[in-house]
Amino acid sequence: QLVLDHLKKADQVLFIEEVNPFLEGNVKELFAQNCLDLGLKRFLGKATQSVPDVGELNPDIVTNTIQDLLEVAYEPRPPGYSLKVREAASDLVPERKLGFCAGCPHRATYWAVKNALALDGRDGFVLGDIGCYSLGMGPTGFGQMKTLHAMGSGTGLACGFGQLEAFGLDQPLIAVCGDSTFYHAVMPALANARYNGSNFLLLLLDNSATAMTGFQPHPGTGRTATGDKAPVLDLRAICEALGASVEVADPFDMKATTETILRLLQDEEGVKVLILRQVCALVRSRHQQRLYHMYIDPELCLGGNCGCNRLCTRVFKCPGLVWDKGTGKARIDEAICTGCGVCAEICPASAIRKEAA
Repeated sequence: QLVLDHLKKADQVLFIEEVNPFLEGNVKELFAQNCLDLGLKRFLGKATQSVPDVGELNPDIVTNTIQDLLEVAYEPRPPGYSLKVREAASDLVPERKLGFCAGCPHRATYWAVKNALALDGRDGFVLGDIGCYSLGMGPTGFGQMKTLHAMGSGTGLACGFGQLEAFGLDQPLIAVCGDSTFYHAVMPALANARYNGSNFLLLLLDNSATAMTGFQPHPGTGRTATGDKAPVLDLRAICEALGASVEVADPFDMKATTETILRLLQDEEGVKVLILRQVCALVRSRHQQRLYHMYIDPELCLGGNCGCNRLCTRVFKCPGLVWDKGTGKARIDEAICTGCGVCAEICPASAIRKEAA
């Protein structure tokens, strides 16, 4: 009724919404059912190309749309303004590319995946979808993830690729999904994979959170959206009920995780699920102390002479690891480090040390 009341007062209706024209379509349908009472209206939105079909909206785009609608001239920003802002900011704002948080278990997971695929030697690849782990396509995930589509599509694509052995595909396949994505969209794909006899490894990244979009509860958190207690749907039990073999590992133990992934890749019989269980770093920081106190032994750190060419800060790139230009060595940023202890496993000189917190 609220929408109908507003439609009665309007001659033109402009829909400003991103992605699909959900409101636009539904309001038009409501209007069609009540058009005799409402009279003629002009609707503007994605259907009339008044609003872009793709990409994100911003105030400038909306301003330009409204000025065209009202047939008035308005310059939201002076010419050259954006360029001047970028030039001024370049000296003031440090560059920061998209990356996993300090202590994120996904960084450890992708490091283990990278090493396991290299040890396997058959040019295996990773299929993924939407979640924090989507960043696995970029440098923070060491470029391991090769596909990025809708939630659950990584497992769905692996289901298809996993049946191509008869056509000569001999590359091992890894699908990745998060715990919340699993509950939302992966179970049907896993059922199809089992039903159709696909061969691949599913890494189920269980960080006990819907971290990418605001920590909304899901069926594995034990509470509802209103905060009420709810039963926990066990990931392992669900996967086993769907007929998959299941193992559980801690991604922070990178040596064991790498060995487990390698072993499962070489098992070419059906669907395997490896649940990599480690709580989201942001959740952990709210509820418990650091696991370890991290420090770098300056006597062992080879600095710029390291044969790995600063593997810790150049490649592994945890935000808690920084390069000190003054000393020419790596150091731990105590304000950012979460004490996960993972970086101690990657230094070839064993200069990164950890002590129990």
